[in-house]
Amino acid sequence: MSSWLVNRKGEPQYRRHFLTDNSIFHLERCMSVMQSGTQMVKLKAGSKGLVRLFYLDEHRSCIRWKPSRKSEKAKITIDSLYKVTEGGQSDIFHRHADGSFDPACCFTVYHGNHMESLDLVTSNAEEARTWITGLRYLMAGISDEDSLAKRQRTHDQYPLTKKLHRNHGNVQRW
Repeated sequence: MSSWLVNRKGEPQYRRHFLTDNSIFHLERCMSVMQSGTQMVKLKAGSKGLVRLFYLDEHRSCIRWKPSRKSEKAKITIDSLYKVTEGGQSDIFHRHADGSFDPACCFTVYHGNHMESLDLVTSNAEEARTWITGLRYLMAGISDEDSLAKRQRTHDQYPLTKKLHRNHGNVQRW
């Protein structure tokens, strides 16, 4: 996958997409691992953390976990994800700064309108890397072609139209 964009000098520039042929296989493996489930520690403010089984639902539309007393609330939709950060960078990780977690095994999922955080610790760095890669892939909207096409149409039509109107038809430089 590739794309063209205009650089700061106003020149067209070819850019290859982050998904190369070799990474498609890797991403499908990530999806498979995520759908099978991974035991992780869910950190919360004021507690030592809870071991939960996290998994991607069959439609690749939600992250779910169990056990949970509130099973209907034990999910986060992929559409609500804002960003995924590596390592123990969130406030909750800083509160647990006793060195008991390997930063390579930690990541945070920010989601919702209020930027809530889901702070997770895996048993090894590869599991963390799998989830980080998989979630970023899903956030990019590439998990299914309908979603990708919809996002691409929205991106192609709306922002460009708005920019052209603001600039009186001149090309916007990025």
